[in-house]
Amino acid sequence: MKVTTIFSPVKPVILAFSHQISDLWSQKTGWEMSIIIRLMKWKWTTFLIAVLLLAGFFTAWLLSPRVEDIEPVDSPLHGRQPLSISFSRPMNPESIELNFNIDPLLPGELNWNESLHKFTFIPNKSWPSGESIVVQLNPKARSRSKLPLLGKKSWTITISSTLLAYLWPADRESSLYLVNPETGENQTLAIEETGILDYTITPDGLSLLYSVLNESGGSFIISLDRLSGRKTTIIECSEGFCRSPQISPDGSLLAYTFISHEPGVQPGIRIYDLEKKTHTVLGVPEDYLDNPLWSPSSWLSYYNHTRQHYVFWNPITTRELTLPNETGGDGSWSADGRYFVCTEILFISETLAPRHLLQYDLTKETIVDLSQGNFLEDLNPSFSPQGLFLAYSRKSLDPEKWSPGRQLWVMDVEGAQTSPLTAAVDYNHTSFIWHPDGNQLAYVRYNQAKLSDPPEIWLINKDGTNNMRLIINGFAPTWIP
Repeated sequence: MKVTTIFSPVKPVILAFSHQISDLWSQKTGWEMSIIIRLMKWKWTTFLIAVLLLAGFFTAWLLSPRVEDIEPVDSPLHGRQPLSISFSRPMNPESIELNFNIDPLLPGELNWNESLHKFTFIPNKSWPSGESIVVQLNPKARSRSKLPLLGKKSWTITISSTLLAYLWPADRESSLYLVNPETGENQTLAIEETGILDYTITPDGLSLLYSVLNESGGSFIISLDRLSGRKTTIIECSEGFCRSPQISPDGSLLAYTFISHEPGVQPGIRIYDLEKKTHTVLGVPEDYLDNPLWSPSSWLSYYNHTRQHYVFWNPITTRELTLPNETGGDGSWSADGRYFVCTEILFISETLAPRHLLQYDLTKETIVDLSQGNFLEDLNPSFSPQGLFLAYSRKSLDPEKWSPGRQLWVMDVEGAQTSPLTAAVDYNHTSFIWHPDGNQLAYVRYNQAKLSDPPEIWLINKDGTNNMRLIINGFAPTWIP
């Protein structure tokens, strides 16, 4: 009632105003009315078009693809670790490939899942150690429905430094560790109650395969996922020991030495196909075989003690080459897979038998003696991953220059130049492992004057500078990206 009372005086005014508007409208001519109607129609049409455009833009905005996730983004990349990007909509693969950039440029493969919501980039080689990369997606990248990505996307991702894996301790059951040479920070990779015997690293740097004794007197070869820590038993050796696992460059074949418990059975080399889950036994049962080692070009070398020669086996063609050698032991492949270097005893006289480094050329099938002089004992060759540089241990057989230990030397094979890097006469230097950039070496040294001292892992630059001890009582170092 109060509302009616308040507005009741106004009501006559409103009625009078409406009557005036009606009179004015009735006084318009026909052509004026036509213009007014057209203006009203134009305004409504413009309004409807604007509404439709806004609705279209809003719908397109809702349907446009968005980046939902990138993995990893908060943790460093390792080795050839894949990089994945997920989207809210199915994407056009060709459009993504044209607008996906990595700086610095790194070649690799793009693989899509079935729904085209996610792609994974796998680099052809390891990420640049210790650096950062910038990953970009340009807004020209489009979904399958041809809608563009909303805005340019960019991420900066760090790459892990190259680390050093090793076994520790040397005087009891060993476990597997990682150390950052720059910071000294250690990380435990695997601990086994019965101890880890030996190990290898997959080409992508993401898994480690190691052999370990089991409680029944046999052994296992176990695969360790470096990122998740998950362990998987690859091979069970209940009738003997499986030692010296070596993975092929493409990661498909695992070579290892099998040492049978059965009396009279010689150690042999077996090849395990990780995809087909099948085994291949090399050689014949009567021959004693060991020291399997893959070349970068996927040839496998191993030593035949019975027949006293190295064997080079191609798993694709099954072709075999042999190199007569009475010494055996570890050899080394050049980075291009063309050359194999090993040690051989040369019988100069009844009292002089030096050990020289022999280089076998698989292309020409020729042999070159790399050691110069008859009073030398050269062992433990290790090719650099960059060029034809060779690390090895040398000891003089000259009575006036003889020493208990063997020193670390480096040879430029192409230039035939040699130089010593160490001069600790009481120590044997061995287990030379080149850094992936070819500028640094890790090695193990043993005190020959005091055999009770534990082995030590050291680092040294290629030019002999910055020689430093890294680990006490450790052994079997291997670089891992």
